[in-house]
Amino acid sequence: MEVIVEKCCGIDVHQKQITLTTLIGRADQKPQKHSRRYGTTSPELRQCAAWLLAQDIEVVLMESTGQYWRPVWQILEPYGFKMILCNPRIIKNIPGKKTDQKDSEWIAELARLGLVAASFIPPRPIQELRESTRARKSFTQAATQVKNQIHNILQRSNIKLTTYVTDIFGTSGQRLLALLIRDQPITPKSVAACMHDRMKAQPEQLVAALDGCLSASDRRLLEIQLAHLADLKRTIRELELLIEEQLQPLEDLYLRLQTIPGVSQHIAKIIIAEIGTDVTPFPSARHLASWAGVSPGNYESAGISKGSHVTHGNVHLKSALVTAALAAKKQAHSGLKDFFYRLNRRMGAQKALVALAHKILKIIYAMIERGTCYQEYQKDQRVQSLTGPTDV
Repeated sequence: MEVIVEKCCGIDVHQKQITLTTLIGRADQKPQKHSRRYGTTSPELRQCAAWLLAQDIEVVLMESTGQYWRPVWQILEPYGFKMILCNPRIIKNIPGKKTDQKDSEWIAELARLGLVAASFIPPRPIQELRESTRARKSFTQAATQVKNQIHNILQRSNIKLTTYVTDIFGTSGQRLLALLIRDQPITPKSVAACMHDRMKAQPEQLVAALDGCLSASDRRLLEIQLAHLADLKRTIRELELLIEEQLQPLEDLYLRLQTIPGVSQHIAKIIIAEIGTDVTPFPSARHLASWAGVSPGNYESAGISKGSHVTHGNVHLKSALVTAALAAKKQAHSGLKDFFYRLNRRMGAQKALVALAHKILKIIYAMIERGTCYQEYQKDQRVQSLTGPTDV
């Protein structure tokens, strides 16, 4: 194989230490190999950078091991090395005796031959926005789990409050749950005091629904879960404020993305957090779609092309795009809706939905690249283009 880099380094990253191997030599020579180990504290990583500078290393390749790679990247990057991060699944070594030393040598060899494509690493402000949006998603999922646990407590206690109250976590629902927690008498008068004017249920119906067998233990658990839910909601509100602050310099793109049918404020935040404001790291919209996981793979054997599933991709961006596609296909007088139902007839709803998500991502790519807004054309004006934001 042809040698691409004459001075490179491979790093095997772990929590407590990193193992480095450098390969230095011309393409027509066997390279000199040097290996060292350093701890992962900041002073030791700076010593590591000085050692690499002394050898005039040009390219540093490492695998994305959990979050351990991030401090190594952040300290080495300012020294001017060409940093490459790659998926461990892609650079997996041949099975056999496995040591940190051999792993670093293998990574360095891949860097020397230029066999590994770099993973997309957004700028620091986008990384911080991404961390905030992903944290919000995590806390939102935790809040949903707590709500499910509260529902389980009520159901096993034969309290059928959800039969008559649409949202038991609203103002009226919280007041009714407080009656249960405090073990107060459940009467039509006390229940009516907790109800708002728009509730269709009668106080007598709610009295019957609240007539269960809530034990003292379940009453205590219910109180703990509601307090936990209140804490999670407060945390989510604080994260929302942080995200709004981080989005202020990106307000133009944030507003332009919302012109796409199906892209809400929430979806626009995720799109910016995952892609950023610059799509130049992706040579084309197809590369971005492959990275996001909404592009079908290729599988060919014996000259026969067979169907293939979409790739794993960026699950956060993929779920946001599919959510946007679900909303876009419901909007009247939209080319995206027509696109979905045109494909739905021949490939089914699920594949058509992923294809619509793919199309929305190509529109996003063109909008970021050109700095334009989405423009909806009339049915007789639509063009069959695959690159522009007017592709509907």
